[in-house]
Amino acid sequence: MPDTAREIQAYLDRPLDELMQELAFYHEQATGPRRGPAGAWEKLVPTLRQKVRVEGNWCERRQDARFDDPMNLVALLASIRVPAATQPQVPSALVAVILFKRGLDRFCDCPPIGARQETEDK
Repeated sequence: MPDTAREIQAYLDRPLDELMQELAFYHEQATGPRRGPAGAWEKLVPTLRQKVRVEGNWCERRQDARFDDPMNLVALLASIRVPAATQPQVPSALVAVILFKRGLDRFCDCPPIGARQETEDK
């Protein structure tokens, strides 16, 4: 298993709360005063939404069967560069797994699968 895959799997095996604490630690190391897990995450949200929801068109792409495998999905998310995360050197796999565990469809405000199709049929 390549190092990236091992890193992703290690993060997938950990609880979300623990991952959020690690994210806060990275931000604390870079910025000084502790913002806490929620503050560290909120700093990343605007760029993540732009990259994943708008540029990555997640609500359309989510139906691709390749993304049924969490490893494939997290690897794709880890490839997204988020400037707010690179300053404190946050591992991209950490951000990707947090995004995955928090719920990508909810994060991107995607309609339920099939909802758009139903309205097009009417």
